[in-house]
Amino acid sequence: MAVLLRTLLQPGRPPGVLGRSLGRREASLGTGSGAAVRVRFAPSPTGFLHLGGLRTALYNYLFAKKHGGSFILRLEDTDQTRLVPGAADNIEHMLEWAGIPPDESPHRGGPRGPYLQSQRLELYAQATEALLKTGAAYPCFCSSQRLELLKKEALRSRQIPRYDNRCRNLSQRQVAEKLAKDPKPAIRFRLEEEAPAFQDLVYGWNRHEVASVEGDPVILKSDGFPTYHLACVVDDHHMGISHVLRGSEWLVSTAKHLLLYQALGWPPPRFAHLPLLLNRDGSKLSKRQGDIFLGPIGNL
Repeated sequence: MAVLLRTLLQPGRPPGVLGRSLGRREASLGTGSGAAVRVRFAPSPTGFLHLGGLRTALYNYLFAKKHGGSFILRLEDTDQTRLVPGAADNIEHMLEWAGIPPDESPHRGGPRGPYLQSQRLELYAQATEALLKTGAAYPCFCSSQRLELLKKEALRSRQIPRYDNRCRNLSQRQVAEKLAKDPKPAIRFRLEEEAPAFQDLVYGWNRHEVASVEGDPVILKSDGFPTYHLACVVDDHHMGISHVLRGSEWLVSTAKHLLLYQALGWPPPRFAHLPLLLNRDGSKLSKRQGDIFLGPIGNL
């Protein structure tokens, strides 16, 4: 990545290459006539499968089978610090136990594998390089200490914490100087002021102007691992996913994903965001809290 960044800074390149604006358009609603239905259940193996996750998997499985399509299990294991031993095997085992086995998965394999994100890092690097070349992404050299200070200042002012896009407008000379000291910066995606509208199959027409409330998000960390936003877009594209059925907590993030599809020149899938299962107190079922884990049930 550092080599690519230095290449972009070679003499003779247009001075705005790291920061030119991108075109805007409405997000496509279709997946192409005759396109095969392919859906995915993509949990993180940071805990064992719980009832809410199984429900999301069931929706995907039934949708695929109704339309003669494929149901894919993909494990989003990019947060290596939070992986729980045995969780990956548990997730696939519980889908088999529940009678909704995936057609493609880490254990079963398939034509669009591998199905572990940690084994797909080259694809994320390629997408990041493409975004850097068009100016849709840029290197960020901000330290964790500075980012934490921004967060504390925002909370003290009773504001929503957000990145201030400080590195967005660095000159080529400044980037070159910083690369000499820090050859592995994080990479951020440049949010457009106007996000595309999209028609959700559950919630109808939506448009979320994320740039007005959020800073430019990190898409590739300094260790070479992607964040959720880049990884899910790249994987859904390369795996030929036609419909994304996921929890409604991701509805607002869809704007960022559509902007990524747009910047990469890829047609987006269709989206359906599912209402969440809640505890009696109205809180979301959470594997972090151990809500209704299925492990003991699956062993009966």
